[in-house]
Amino acid sequence: MTLLHLPRRSEPGDASEFWTSDGIGAFAETEATSGLGRTISLADGRLLGYDEFGDPNGVPIIFLHGFGSSRVVRHPDDSIAAQLGIRMLAVDRPGIGLSTGQPGRALVDWPADVRQLVDALGLRRFGMVGWSGGGPYALACAWAMPDRVALVGLISAAAPLFRGAEYMLRTHRVAIRAADHAPWMIRLAMWRWSRAQRADPERHLDDAIEGMIEADRLVLEDPRLRAVMIGNATELYRQGGRGLYDEALVIARPWGFPLSSVPAPVRIWHGEEDTAVPVGMGRYLARELPGARATFYPGEGHHLVYDRWREIMSELAAASHVIETGRTAG
Repeated sequence: MTLLHLPRRSEPGDASEFWTSDGIGAFAETEATSGLGRTISLADGRLLGYDEFGDPNGVPIIFLHGFGSSRVVRHPDDSIAAQLGIRMLAVDRPGIGLSTGQPGRALVDWPADVRQLVDALGLRRFGMVGWSGGGPYALACAWAMPDRVALVGLISAAAPLFRGAEYMLRTHRVAIRAADHAPWMIRLAMWRWSRAQRADPERHLDDAIEGMIEADRLVLEDPRLRAVMIGNATELYRQGGRGLYDEALVIARPWGFPLSSVPAPVRIWHGEEDTAVPVGMGRYLARELPGARATFYPGEGHHLVYDRWREIMSELAAASHVIETGRTAG
């Protein structure tokens, strides 16, 4: 979730194409990268995109992707969910993948979209798992829908960015100042990142891996994961780059609710060597969330989500007694 380099106003480059979109009609005729893409229509006319896989009669769990990714960035073996008796829903946030954009959105706007999804699917209660930048969105749903969200899993999840927080990276400090006073800096930073990724996804990935710790590099040696990461470049920018910019602003701004008011039980997994989302963020969430229980892994980094996917999902499936798997009436 690092916001990368924030450029000076005088830095050259034309960011106009960052905002271009192929339009809703264009992607409606294009097969999603995962081959599972579906959409529902929301009350305001937007579309919400998601993949559904696993056991159709299993424990419902919603997976929320990280910052700079889409619903396709998850463990490449979707059959694990079926083996564990999980009905998994991986959802695109506004402006990303198959989900229509929502300019100016705030973190607390997201639960309304999820509520409409679970209502459309007839789910009474469900679990949520957020990886990296998806963590705040999972917590927002637990706060806004205490009657629906039965449990939350946070994997290498981001904590709130605020002045004085000891866990923030330098780029985070710059981002929270820019979000309110100079959002053009974030716009240009996201454009620089998107330009390189869209031009050559494989080289962009190789450059990113080169800067990772050894634990993360070893995880991403799996060719299946490499294919997932490269495929994400298509889904992330399916509607242009505005969704990524909006994501960055949401992460950099106050969340809109206190962590102490999240009533659901929360399970946290975080690598102690994480250089993208520092482990201090995980420790802060573990202290501030009243129902949290955390495991911190020495020597592991940001991408432990892949290495420990089965382990994590097995634990969540074992806690399924707190989730009603039945459907709502009608």
